[in-house]
Amino acid sequence: MFKKIMHKPVLWNRLVAFVLLSSYACFAISGGDSGPSGKGGGGTKDPAATPFAGLSFKVENSVTPPGGLFQYQLMLTEPKPIGHGSTRPTVPAGPVRGIALNDPIGQTVGVAVVNDSGIQINFDSPNAAFGTSPDLDFPILTIAFPIAQNAVTGKQFPISIDLPESLFTDPSGQPYAQKVEGGKLTIGGTLAISDVVPNVGVQPAGARISIIGVGFTPDARVNIENADLSPHDVHFVSPTQMDVVLPVSLQMDALRVRVTNQTERSIYFSYFRPQVVGASTHTLVAESYALFSHQLFNNGTLAWTHAGQQFTALALQNPTSDAVNVTIEMQSATGETLGSMSLPVPALSKLTRDLTELFANPPAGAVAVHITPSQPIQMLGLLGDDATSKVLPVIVSAQ
Repeated sequence: MFKKIMHKPVLWNRLVAFVLLSSYACFAISGGDSGPSGKGGGGTKDPAATPFAGLSFKVENSVTPPGGLFQYQLMLTEPKPIGHGSTRPTVPAGPVRGIALNDPIGQTVGVAVVNDSGIQINFDSPNAAFGTSPDLDFPILTIAFPIAQNAVTGKQFPISIDLPESLFTDPSGQPYAQKVEGGKLTIGGTLAISDVVPNVGVQPAGARISIIGVGFTPDARVNIENADLSPHDVHFVSPTQMDVVLPVSLQMDALRVRVTNQTERSIYFSYFRPQVVGASTHTLVAESYALFSHQLFNNGTLAWTHAGQQFTALALQNPTSDAVNVTIEMQSATGETLGSMSLPVPALSKLTRDLTELFANPPAGAVAVHITPSQPIQMLGLLGDDATSKVLPVIVSAQ
């Protein structure tokens, strides 16, 4: 047969073309090398390639020394509006010092349940502003973990999100497809930022702020987002503190801060870290970490669910430097007051309580509470279910 084809040029040319095309198709399907690096996807990109229609996440790598603070940073690789959802970060076991959700207008709310099974975060962005920041170097989620002094140098931990346990919806409520590029935490180095003080509100030009951490040196350089610092603005205090005199006024929460020495750099995103007042006697409420919007409420109303294993809790956060007294009233469906109590909320603090801890044995007709602080503070409702261990954020209705 080969000899017969050799005597027919047309058939021979067709056979050669078929073999070449078949080889190319097999090569493309198998994802073979496409560049000198030997990695699939290298080389020149096809301009007609369809971009990923879902959400593409990236978790930043971190090198954190023993005794330092590791900040988990979840990034989006392309801005897209997110309405609501949930996620379970893949992180090392250990205590959590703080959690923050970040959007450009500060309206996203959430609840993180933190216990021995990990961290589950449920969130709601009423205007779908979550995920829309054009600054892709700023994380949509940060979580702070202190690293033990006796942590083993060189040990590594994978850090990512659990995609099967994650749901992110678009503004219409449709789920996005998801993909994630995970990172790793490596115990090592000497430099880490653990806090910026103060970490809430606007500080004026000329104010002195402190960067707290480990491994600072006299020649370390400091960079603060939206502030053009000169060497005269930065003052080395000790290996655990550097002070900065602000040349301009700055909003201190959700601020990017960098400290760099000759061999290392630490990047930290500041957030308000309030003092927690007491703890709920309800286990699931005590495990819940309320994630507030930036909105301050003069007053608000929260619907009250207390049937079966479902419950409603109230979280209050005072970001001001003055103590606040809060009056809470039980209300019927017609707005009748069925009882009231007063609750102090110290300056720069927060508390979270099951409503039955505030009003024991509430009447069946109690369907809401009305909250009135002596000056505006942040508020958030929590709707929980002990049967499923799920807690959802509930936005308080302002009046």
